[in-house]
Amino acid sequence: MDNSFFNSYFFGFDNTLSGSIDWFFNLNHLFLICFVSLFVVVCCFLFSAKSEKGKKITKIALAVVLLVLEIGRFVYEYLLHVHNGGTADTYNWWWGFSFQMCAIMTWTTIVTLLLSAFVKKENAFLQFLYNILFGCAMIGGILTFCYPDCLTANYPFFHFINIQTVVTHSLLIFVPIYLVKIKDFKVEIKNIWKVCAGYVYIGSVAMTASLISGNNFAYSLGLDLVDLGLPFPWHLPVIMLVMVAFASLVYGGFEIVRLARRKIHKDDEPAQKIEKQTSSKNPLGLTMYVVSNVTAILFGGLIVLGVASLIGGAKSLAGLCCLIGLVYMILGLVFAHYIKRYVEEDLDVENKAKHWTLIALTLVFDLPVGVLYLIRYLKKNDVISNLNIQ
Repeated sequence: MDNSFFNSYFFGFDNTLSGSIDWFFNLNHLFLICFVSLFVVVCCFLFSAKSEKGKKITKIALAVVLLVLEIGRFVYEYLLHVHNGGTADTYNWWWGFSFQMCAIMTWTTIVTLLLSAFVKKENAFLQFLYNILFGCAMIGGILTFCYPDCLTANYPFFHFINIQTVVTHSLLIFVPIYLVKIKDFKVEIKNIWKVCAGYVYIGSVAMTASLISGNNFAYSLGLDLVDLGLPFPWHLPVIMLVMVAFASLVYGGFEIVRLARRKIHKDDEPAQKIEKQTSSKNPLGLTMYVVSNVTAILFGGLIVLGVASLIGGAKSLAGLCCLIGLVYMILGLVFAHYIKRYVEEDLDVENKAKHWTLIALTLVFDLPVGVLYLIRYLKKNDVISNLNIQ
Protein backbone atom coordinates (compact mmCIF):
# COMPACT_ATOMS: atom_id res chain seq x y z
CA MET A 1 0.00 0.00 0.00
CA ASP A 2 1.26 3.47 -0.86
CA ASN A 3 2.86 5.13 2.15
CA SER A 4 1.25 8.38 1.07
CA PHE A 5 -2.05 6.94 2.26
CA PHE A 6 -0.74 6.85 5.82
CA ASN A 7 1.20 10.09 5.59
CA SER A 8 -1.48 12.21 3.96
CA TYR A 9 -4.67 10.47 5.05
CA PHE A 10 -4.38 8.29 8.16
CA PHE A 11 -1.74 10.40 9.91
CA GLY A 12 -2.27 13.60 7.93
CA PHE A 13 -2.35 16.74 10.08
CA ASP A 14 -4.28 18.67 7.45
CA ASN A 15 -6.70 15.92 6.52
CA THR A 16 -9.67 17.79 7.93
CA LEU A 17 -13.18 17.63 6.54
CA SER A 18 -15.01 20.50 4.93
CA GLY A 19 -17.79 20.00 7.46
CA SER A 20 -17.91 18.42 10.91
CA ILE A 21 -19.44 14.96 11.37
CA ASP A 22 -22.43 14.66 13.67
CA TRP A 23 -22.05 11.48 15.75
CA PHE A 24 -25.01 11.96 18.07
CA PHE A 25 -28.09 9.69 17.85
CA ASN A 26 -28.13 9.22 14.08
CA LEU A 27 -26.92 6.72 11.47
CA ASN A 28 -23.32 7.70 12.18
CA HIS A 29 -23.89 6.85 15.82
CA LEU A 30 -25.41 3.49 14.84
CA PHE A 31 -22.39 2.78 12.62
CA LEU A 32 -20.09 3.58 15.56
CA ILE A 33 -21.93 1.21 17.91
CA CYS A 34 -21.90 -1.56 15.29
CA PHE A 35 -18.18 -1.00 14.64
CA VAL A 36 -17.34 -1.20 18.36
CA SER A 37 -19.57 -4.25 18.90
CA LEU A 38 -17.95 -6.04 15.96
CA PHE A 39 -14.48 -5.09 17.22
CA VAL A 40 -15.18 -6.54 20.68
CA VAL A 41 -16.69 -9.73 19.23
CA VAL A 42 -13.70 -10.22 16.91
CA CYS A 43 -11.34 -9.73 19.85
CA CYS A 44 -13.23 -12.39 21.81
CA PHE A 45 -12.52 -14.89 19.01
CA LEU A 46 -9.04 -13.60 18.26
CA PHE A 47 -7.72 -13.76 21.82
CA SER A 48 -8.69 -17.34 22.62
CA ALA A 49 -5.52 -18.94 23.98
CA LYS A 50 -6.35 -21.63 26.55
CA SER A 51 -2.93 -22.43 27.98
CA GLU A 52 -1.53 -20.41 30.88
CA LYS A 53 1.40 -19.35 28.71
CA GLY A 54 -0.97 -18.23 25.96
CA LYS A 55 -3.07 -16.21 28.43
CA LYS A 56 0.08 -14.58 29.79
CA ILE A 57 1.23 -13.58 26.30
CA THR A 58 -2.25 -12.25 25.50
CA LYS A 59 -2.31 -10.06 28.61
CA ILE A 60 1.12 -8.64 27.85
CA ALA A 61 0.14 -8.05 24.22
CA LEU A 62 -3.04 -6.20 25.21
CA ALA A 63 -1.08 -4.07 27.70
CA VAL A 64 1.50 -3.20 25.03
CA VAL A 65 -1.22 -2.31 22.49
CA LEU A 66 -2.90 0.02 24.99
CA LEU A 67 0.46 1.55 25.94
CA VAL A 68 1.40 2.18 22.29
CA LEU A 69 -2.03 3.66 21.55
CA GLU A 70 -1.88 6.00 24.54
CA ILE A 71 1.69 7.13 23.88
CA GLY A 72 0.84 7.46 20.19
CA ARG A 73 -2.10 9.74 21.03
CA PHE A 74 0.08 11.94 23.21
CA VAL A 75 2.86 12.22 20.59
CA TYR A 76 0.45 12.83 17.71
CA GLU A 77 -1.48 15.56 19.53
CA TYR A 78 1.76 17.33 20.44
CA LEU A 79 3.06 17.12 16.86
CA LEU A 80 -0.29 18.39 15.61
CA HIS A 81 0.01 21.33 18.01
CA VAL A 82 3.50 22.13 16.69
CA HIS A 83 2.31 21.68 13.10
CA ASN A 84 -0.37 24.30 13.69
CA GLY A 85 2.22 26.81 14.92
CA GLY A 86 2.24 26.00 18.62
CA THR A 87 5.24 25.58 20.88
CA ALA A 88 6.09 23.55 23.94
CA ASP A 89 5.29 26.58 26.10
CA THR A 90 1.79 26.93 24.69
CA TYR A 91 0.97 23.22 24.70
CA ASN A 92 -1.46 22.03 27.39
CA TRP A 93 0.65 19.21 28.81
CA TRP A 94 -1.99 18.34 31.39
CA TRP A 95 -4.66 17.80 28.76
CA GLY A 96 -2.15 16.05 26.50
CA PHE A 97 -1.34 13.47 29.14
CA SER A 98 -5.01 13.54 30.20
CA PHE A 99 -6.62 12.70 33.51
CA GLN A 100 -10.00 11.91 32.06
CA MET A 101 -11.79 8.89 33.52
CA CYS A 102 -10.99 6.69 30.51
CA ALA A 103 -7.35 7.82 30.48
CA ILE A 104 -7.02 6.91 34.16
CA MET A 105 -8.68 3.57 33.42
CA THR A 106 -6.38 2.98 30.44
CA TRP A 107 -3.27 3.24 32.60
CA THR A 108 -4.98 1.19 35.32
CA THR A 109 -5.82 -1.49 32.74
CA ILE A 110 -2.21 -1.58 31.53
CA VAL A 111 -0.92 -2.04 35.07
CA THR A 112 -3.59 -4.66 35.86
CA LEU A 113 -2.81 -6.70 32.74
CA LEU A 114 0.92 -6.70 33.46
CA LEU A 115 0.40 -7.65 37.10
CA SER A 116 -2.09 -10.33 36.10
CA ALA A 117 0.45 -11.84 33.72
CA PHE A 118 2.93 -12.45 36.53
CA VAL A 119 0.85 -12.71 39.73
CA LYS A 120 -1.51 -15.48 40.79
CA LYS A 121 -5.11 -14.70 39.88
CA GLU A 122 -6.26 -15.35 43.47
CA ASN A 123 -4.28 -12.32 44.65
CA ALA A 124 -6.65 -10.05 46.65
CA PHE A 125 -5.26 -6.83 45.15
CA LEU A 126 -5.69 -8.16 41.62
CA GLN A 127 -9.27 -9.22 42.37
CA PHE A 128 -9.88 -5.64 43.51
CA LEU A 129 -8.43 -4.27 40.27
CA TYR A 130 -10.48 -6.70 38.18
CA ASN A 131 -13.70 -5.36 39.69
CA ILE A 132 -12.57 -1.77 39.09
CA LEU A 133 -11.90 -2.59 35.44
CA PHE A 134 -15.26 -4.31 35.05
CA GLY A 135 -17.34 -1.76 36.94
CA CYS A 136 -15.47 1.42 35.97
CA ALA A 137 -13.39 0.93 32.81
CA MET A 138 -15.94 -1.20 30.97
CA ILE A 139 -18.99 0.82 32.06
CA GLY A 140 -17.16 4.06 31.26
CA GLY A 141 -16.20 2.73 27.83
CA ILE A 142 -19.77 1.67 27.07
CA LEU A 143 -21.22 5.02 28.15
CA THR A 144 -18.59 6.80 26.04
CA PHE A 145 -20.08 5.23 22.93
CA CYS A 146 -23.64 5.77 24.14
CA TYR A 147 -22.82 9.50 24.21
CA PRO A 148 -19.96 9.79 21.69
CA ASP A 149 -18.39 13.15 22.49
CA CYS A 150 -14.88 11.68 22.35
CA LEU A 151 -14.51 11.68 18.56
CA THR A 152 -12.90 14.60 16.73
CA ALA A 153 -15.75 15.69 14.45
CA ASN A 154 -13.66 17.50 11.82
CA TYR A 155 -11.49 14.44 11.02
CA PRO A 156 -12.54 11.31 9.08
CA PHE A 157 -13.51 8.28 11.14
CA PHE A 158 -10.62 6.27 9.68
CA HIS A 159 -8.02 8.75 10.83
CA PHE A 160 -5.49 7.99 13.55
CA ILE A 161 -6.89 10.53 15.98
CA ASN A 162 -10.33 8.87 15.87
CA ILE A 163 -9.31 5.23 15.40
CA GLN A 164 -6.98 5.53 18.41
CA THR A 165 -9.89 6.81 20.52
CA VAL A 166 -12.30 4.11 19.34
CA VAL A 167 -9.85 1.22 19.68
CA THR A 168 -8.64 2.32 23.12
CA HIS A 169 -12.17 2.69 24.49
CA SER A 170 -13.18 -0.59 22.84
CA LEU A 171 -10.30 -2.37 24.58
CA LEU A 172 -11.47 -0.90 27.88
CA ILE A 173 -14.70 -2.79 27.21
CA PHE A 174 -13.03 -5.95 25.95
CA VAL A 175 -10.31 -6.49 28.57
CA PRO A 176 -12.72 -6.98 31.54
CA ILE A 177 -14.82 -9.30 29.35
CA TYR A 178 -11.66 -11.24 28.49
CA LEU A 179 -10.72 -11.58 32.17
CA VAL A 180 -14.17 -13.01 32.88
CA LYS A 181 -13.92 -15.27 29.84
CA ILE A 182 -10.66 -16.87 31.02
CA LYS A 183 -12.12 -17.12 34.55
CA ASP A 184 -9.55 -14.92 36.24
CA PHE A 185 -12.39 -13.46 38.27
CA LYS A 186 -16.10 -13.88 38.80
CA VAL A 187 -18.61 -11.04 38.58
CA GLU A 188 -20.57 -11.02 41.86
CA ILE A 189 -22.94 -8.37 43.14
CA LYS A 190 -21.38 -8.62 46.60
CA ASN A 191 -18.26 -6.96 45.13
CA ILE A 192 -20.07 -3.83 43.94
CA TRP A 193 -18.46 -1.93 46.82
CA LYS A 194 -15.12 -2.40 45.06
CA VAL A 195 -16.58 -0.54 42.10
CA CYS A 196 -17.54 2.32 44.44
CA ALA A 197 -13.94 2.42 45.67
CA GLY A 198 -12.85 2.57 42.02
CA TYR A 199 -14.90 5.70 41.41
CA VAL A 200 -13.47 7.37 44.52
CA TYR A 201 -10.03 6.55 43.14
CA ILE A 202 -10.90 8.07 39.77
CA GLY A 203 -12.51 11.11 41.39
CA SER A 204 -9.55 11.72 43.66
CA VAL A 205 -6.98 11.59 40.85
CA ALA A 206 -9.13 13.59 38.41
CA MET A 207 -9.99 16.23 41.04
CA THR A 208 -6.35 16.60 42.06
CA ALA A 209 -5.26 17.11 38.45
CA SER A 210 -8.18 19.47 37.77
CA LEU A 211 -7.55 21.72 40.77
CA ILE A 212 -3.82 21.94 40.03
CA SER A 213 -4.12 22.51 36.27
CA GLY A 214 -7.50 24.23 35.95
CA ASN A 215 -8.68 21.64 33.40
CA ASN A 216 -12.06 19.99 33.87
CA PHE A 217 -11.00 16.34 33.96
CA ALA A 218 -13.77 13.72 34.33
CA TYR A 219 -16.31 16.50 35.00
CA SER A 220 -14.54 17.27 38.28
CA LEU A 221 -15.03 21.03 38.08
CA GLY A 222 -18.47 20.89 36.51
CA LEU A 223 -20.83 18.66 34.53
CA ASP A 224 -20.79 20.06 31.00
CA LEU A 225 -23.58 17.80 29.76
CA VAL A 226 -26.38 18.81 32.13
CA ASP A 227 -26.85 21.61 34.66
CA LEU A 228 -27.73 19.81 37.89
CA GLY A 229 -28.01 23.05 39.83
CA LEU A 230 -25.65 21.75 42.51
CA PRO A 231 -22.75 23.76 43.94
CA PHE A 232 -19.22 22.59 43.20
CA PRO A 233 -18.19 19.84 43.87
CA TRP A 234 -21.41 18.17 45.04
CA HIS A 235 -22.42 17.23 41.50
CA LEU A 236 -19.85 14.43 41.71
CA PRO A 237 -21.82 12.14 44.08
CA VAL A 238 -24.69 12.28 41.59
CA ILE A 239 -22.38 11.25 38.73
CA MET A 240 -20.91 8.47 40.88
CA LEU A 241 -24.36 7.15 41.82
CA VAL A 242 -25.38 7.07 38.16
CA MET A 243 -22.22 5.17 37.19
CA VAL A 244 -22.59 2.73 40.09
CA ALA A 245 -26.25 2.23 39.13
CA PHE A 246 -25.19 1.17 35.63
CA ALA A 247 -22.53 -1.12 37.09
CA SER A 248 -25.08 -2.61 39.49
CA LEU A 249 -27.37 -3.47 36.58
CA VAL A 250 -24.55 -5.35 34.87
CA TYR A 251 -23.45 -7.07 38.08
CA GLY A 252 -27.10 -7.88 38.83
CA GLY A 253 -27.49 -9.42 35.39
CA PHE A 254 -24.61 -11.80 36.08
CA GLU A 255 -26.13 -12.65 39.47
CA ILE A 256 -29.52 -13.41 37.91
CA VAL A 257 -27.88 -15.73 35.37
CA ARG A 258 -25.95 -17.44 38.17
CA LEU A 259 -29.12 -17.95 40.22
CA ALA A 260 -30.89 -19.36 37.17
CA ARG A 261 -28.07 -21.84 36.64
CA ARG A 262 -28.22 -22.90 40.27
CA LYS A 263 -31.86 -23.78 39.90
CA ILE A 264 -31.04 -25.87 36.85
CA HIS A 265 -28.09 -27.60 38.47
CA LYS A 266 -29.46 -28.43 41.89
CA ASP A 267 -26.49 -30.65 42.66
CA ASP A 268 -24.49 -27.52 43.45
CA GLU A 269 -26.73 -26.53 46.40
CA PRO A 270 -24.96 -28.55 49.17
CA ALA A 271 -21.60 -26.97 48.33
CA GLN A 272 -23.19 -23.51 48.33
CA LYS A 273 -24.73 -24.09 51.75
CA ILE A 274 -21.39 -25.18 53.19
CA GLU A 275 -19.74 -22.06 51.78
CA LYS A 276 -22.44 -19.86 53.32
CA GLN A 277 -22.05 -21.47 56.74
CA THR A 278 -18.27 -21.06 56.62
CA SER A 279 -18.47 -17.36 55.72
CA SER A 280 -20.89 -16.61 58.56
CA LYS A 281 -19.13 -18.51 61.34
CA ASN A 282 -17.98 -15.23 62.85
CA PRO A 283 -20.70 -12.57 62.42
CA LEU A 284 -18.67 -10.00 64.36
CA GLY A 285 -15.65 -10.36 62.10
CA LEU A 286 -17.82 -10.09 58.97
CA THR A 287 -19.68 -7.06 60.35
CA MET A 288 -16.45 -5.28 61.21
CA TYR A 289 -15.07 -6.05 57.75
CA VAL A 290 -18.15 -4.71 55.94
CA VAL A 291 -18.55 -1.58 58.07
CA SER A 292 -14.83 -0.79 57.84
CA ASN A 293 -14.90 -1.02 54.04
CA VAL A 294 -17.99 1.19 53.80
CA THR A 295 -16.43 3.74 56.14
CA ALA A 296 -13.14 3.79 54.23
CA ILE A 297 -14.88 4.45 50.91
CA LEU A 298 -17.38 6.96 52.32
CA PHE A 299 -14.85 8.94 54.32
CA GLY A 300 -12.30 8.84 51.48
CA GLY A 301 -14.85 10.31 49.09
CA LEU A 302 -15.98 12.93 51.61
CA ILE A 303 -12.39 14.04 52.19
CA VAL A 304 -11.96 14.59 48.43
CA LEU A 305 -15.22 16.55 48.21
CA GLY A 306 -14.48 18.51 51.38
CA VAL A 307 -11.02 19.56 50.26
CA ALA A 308 -12.33 20.52 46.80
CA SER A 309 -15.15 22.52 48.37
CA LEU A 310 -12.69 24.45 50.59
CA ILE A 311 -10.45 25.26 47.62
CA GLY A 312 -13.50 26.29 45.63
CA GLY A 313 -12.43 25.00 42.23
CA ALA A 314 -9.61 27.55 41.88
CA LYS A 315 -6.34 26.56 40.21
CA SER A 316 -4.11 25.73 43.16
CA LEU A 317 -1.39 23.34 44.29
CA ALA A 318 -3.59 22.76 47.32
CA GLY A 319 -5.42 20.33 45.06
CA LEU A 320 -2.78 17.79 46.09
CA CYS A 321 -4.67 17.53 49.37
CA CYS A 322 -7.39 15.62 47.51
CA LEU A 323 -4.99 12.70 47.46
CA ILE A 324 -5.43 12.49 51.23
CA GLY A 325 -8.88 11.04 50.60
CA LEU A 326 -7.44 8.39 48.30
CA VAL A 327 -4.67 7.52 50.77
CA TYR A 328 -7.19 7.32 53.63
CA MET A 329 -9.45 5.02 51.61
CA ILE A 330 -6.59 2.72 50.61
CA LEU A 331 -5.29 2.47 54.18
CA GLY A 332 -8.83 1.87 55.42
CA LEU A 333 -9.46 -0.90 52.88
CA VAL A 334 -6.14 -2.57 53.65
CA PHE A 335 -6.89 -2.36 57.34
CA ALA A 336 -10.37 -3.83 56.82
CA HIS A 337 -8.83 -6.73 54.89
CA TYR A 338 -6.54 -7.63 57.78
CA ILE A 339 -8.87 -6.80 60.67
CA LYS A 340 -11.29 -9.51 59.55
CA ARG A 341 -8.60 -12.15 59.82
CA TYR A 342 -7.49 -10.98 63.25
CA VAL A 343 -11.00 -10.79 64.63
CA GLU A 344 -11.84 -14.28 63.36
CA GLU A 345 -9.01 -15.60 65.52
CA ASP A 346 -9.46 -15.97 69.25
CA LEU A 347 -8.21 -12.86 70.99
CA ASP A 348 -4.91 -13.64 72.66
CA VAL A 349 -5.06 -12.23 76.17
CA GLU A 350 -1.29 -12.29 76.52
CA ASN A 351 -0.54 -10.30 73.38
CA LYS A 352 -1.91 -6.98 74.62
CA ALA A 353 0.31 -4.78 72.44
CA LYS A 354 -1.09 -6.22 69.21
CA HIS A 355 -4.68 -5.75 70.25
CA TRP A 356 -4.26 -2.24 71.61
CA THR A 357 -2.55 -1.30 68.33
CA LEU A 358 -5.46 -2.76 66.39
CA ILE A 359 -7.94 -0.95 68.61
CA ALA A 360 -6.16 2.38 68.04
CA LEU A 361 -6.04 1.85 64.26
CA THR A 362 -9.67 0.79 64.14
CA LEU A 363 -10.72 3.89 66.06
CA VAL A 364 -8.88 5.97 63.45
CA PHE A 365 -10.39 4.23 60.42
CA ASP A 366 -13.82 3.37 61.80
CA LEU A 367 -14.98 4.76 65.15
CA PRO A 368 -18.10 2.53 65.58
CA VAL A 369 -16.10 -0.61 64.83
CA GLY A 370 -13.27 0.58 67.04
CA VAL A 371 -15.66 1.00 69.97
CA LEU A 372 -17.15 -2.45 69.32
CA TYR A 373 -13.72 -4.05 69.14
CA LEU A 374 -12.61 -2.25 72.31
CA ILE A 375 -15.66 -3.46 74.25
CA ARG A 376 -15.17 -7.02 73.04
CA TYR A 377 -11.51 -7.00 74.02
CA LEU A 378 -12.28 -5.59 77.46
CA LYS A 379 -14.97 -8.19 77.96
CA LYS A 380 -12.64 -11.01 76.90
CA ASN A 381 -10.12 -9.86 79.47
CA ASP A 382 -12.77 -9.56 82.22
CA VAL A 383 -12.25 -5.81 82.46
CA ILE A 384 -16.01 -5.50 82.22
CA SER A 385 -18.09 -8.49 83.07
CA ASN A 386 -21.72 -7.41 82.85
CA LEU A 387 -21.79 -6.38 79.17
CA ASN A 388 -24.15 -8.43 77.03
CA ILE A 389 -22.56 -8.50 73.56
CA GLN A 390 -23.04 -11.46 71.26
